[in-house]
Amino acid sequence: MRRGAADGVPRIDPRTPARALAALVEQEGQEAPKAVYRAFDEYNREHFDGRLGQSMLLITQPASPRTLGDYVPRDAHGIPSRIRIAPKCEAVCLAYVLDVVLHEMVHAWQHEVLDNLEQGYEGHGPRFAEKCNEIGAKFGLAEVAPKGRRGKAKAAHWPMCVRPEGYYGPNDPRKRCDDEEEDAAGRAKPEPGSAAEMTSVLVEGLDKLDLVFFRAVAGAKGLPVAAVLRELVIEEARKIAQTGSKSLGAVLDEYEKLRAAGAGKEES
Repeated sequence: MRRGAADGVPRIDPRTPARALAALVEQEGQEAPKAVYRAFDEYNREHFDGRLGQSMLLITQPASPRTLGDYVPRDAHGIPSRIRIAPKCEAVCLAYVLDVVLHEMVHAWQHEVLDNLEQGYEGHGPRFAEKCNEIGAKFGLAEVAPKGRRGKAKAAHWPMCVRPEGYYGPNDPRKRCDDEEEDAAGRAKPEPGSAAEMTSVLVEGLDKLDLVFFRAVAGAKGLPVAAVLRELVIEEARKIAQTGSKSLGAVLDEYEKLRAAGAGKEES
């Protein structure tokens, strides 16, 4: 039975453990944990109007070994707002660690300010994307969207997915994702024969010089490389159809109808 002030026992502020840990880290912790807590305070002021309560921030393995970090609204001990950052992030660079912290802070904002973790989107719904884009605009980052709608990068992988090439230095895991079982955002590699795999193969088919060029164009347009390639192919198909290729024109019309219908379903 839970006791409180009515039983003559003062009620403990649920944030006390997190505040105590923050003070201990500042006094005794190593540089990475210190940077994490300092960044939390800075981000809270600059991006969340100071509305987030102190989180317990831990560089330790999240619940899933595949993920870079996770946010727990309240754990089994009664401690609210716990954020865990996978140790593998620290092996990349501090900037990578702090981006994971910022991502998880958006989840904290969903819970503490909106009271809506958007569970139907596994936490990465329209409100999450909207907040990411609000913050990202301050850094000049491309926009993201739930499930990567309209050719934008997926909100679930923000901000890592829209940081410029080279941002995370020589250990940038995004460069190695094609050779691993999961990519830099902890996503499984696409299933054989899936649309995602076909897109990946298309991009991999470019030689190094072409890929650098396409990435530069995509970065200037604020779109993923695959979206730029799609635009170019559609434009070329329209030109060919205008020269009298009725069969290609019919395929293009059907393709655009299906894409429009798919976009309509996602918006509903």
